[in-house]
Amino acid sequence: MIDLTADDAAERDRDRDRAQSYVVFRLGGEGYALEVLRVQEVLDVLAITEVPGASRCLLGVINLRGHVVPVYDLRIPFGLPVDAKPARAPSVLIVETEAGNDSEVTGLLVDRVSDVLEFSPEQVQPSPQLGLGKTTPFVRGLIRHQDAFLLVLDVDRVFSVLASINGEGV
Repeated sequence: MIDLTADDAAERDRDRDRAQSYVVFRLGGEGYALEVLRVQEVLDVLAITEVPGASRCLLGVINLRGHVVPVYDLRIPFGLPVDAKPARAPSVLIVETEAGNDSEVTGLLVDRVSDVLEFSPEQVQPSPQLGLGKTTPFVRGLIRHQDAFLLVLDVDRVFSVLASINGEGV
């Protein structure tokens, strides 16, 4: 018989309080995780207005309740091939970015969003220095999930690379 004390129950509650929620999405056959606190919402792609002369990774802009929101294709900075005719409609993660003292909203195109899952800090392993190809600078950790790993996205690093590609702030 297992005897659970009040200390054991309190420790489980603390672990649950420390767990962080992640939005899980697919991109180019890989699973990624992004802190749910950074994601405002997930949209199905309806109409993206192309911007002439924009960088290759800027797909265009969308109208989000009267606000113009730029949408970037993560495949470009990740060095993944662009799928001209995807099997299913992609999704856009609406993510809040920090630019100095201001916060802006930006869209990130992904293949699909699958879940929102909770993981404890101990489940996030540091990413290895080698073996992740071009995604290494964008990955801040790995989470073992089912029979594979989820790559924990460093969204601030992604935005800084997008800004340098665009020659400005994202």
